Amino acid sequence: MSFHRKYIIMGMGLLGFLLAVVWAFYPYRSVVAFHQVDRQGSNAYMPITDNENFKLKFTHSVHLSDVIEEYEVKNGKLYPVQMIYEDTAIGMPSNADEGETFEAKDGKYYISNLQGSHESINLSVGKVRADHTIIYKKQSYLLKDIVGAGSVIRIEPDRVSNWELMRGETLDE
Repeated sequence: MSFHRKYIIMGMGLLGFLLAVVWAFYPYRSVVAFHQVDRQGSNAYMPITDNENFKLKFTHSVHLSDVIEEYEVKNGKLYPVQMIYEDTAIGMPSNADEGETFEAKDGKYYISNLQGSHESINLSVGKVRADHTIIYKKQSYLLKDIVGAGSVIRIEPDRVSNWELMRGETLDE
């Protein structure tokens, strides 16, 4: 083997190795992360791209009816899109804020065009009947099965590496 050919092959091998390291450890994957706040445990990730929506569904602790909050991921933030619920009493809005739309139809209340954004949302995953569920691409993921009932988690848009995705629980697979 010639001297130059040997170095070309070594250079290609080194380049392949460097590309594999970048693929594994560079945080380029866009996700919604479910980070454990109150205890050590594996995190969960939901691969998602900008301008995609997901829903958080739960059973209201007083009314025992479903509440659905829809969020859009955009520019590293969570933007509330819509809230759907069945009761306007304790803990639930009875009207929309300025710039928002309130509508009642088919026995449910809808607030859309929600204002503001969140860097993250902290959530205590219900132990008994809340059944906190993530709905994404027509799939449902019960959070207590993923992070454990009673866990406190932070839901936030993030960028992670393939290595982090492999180490955590991944939704939408």
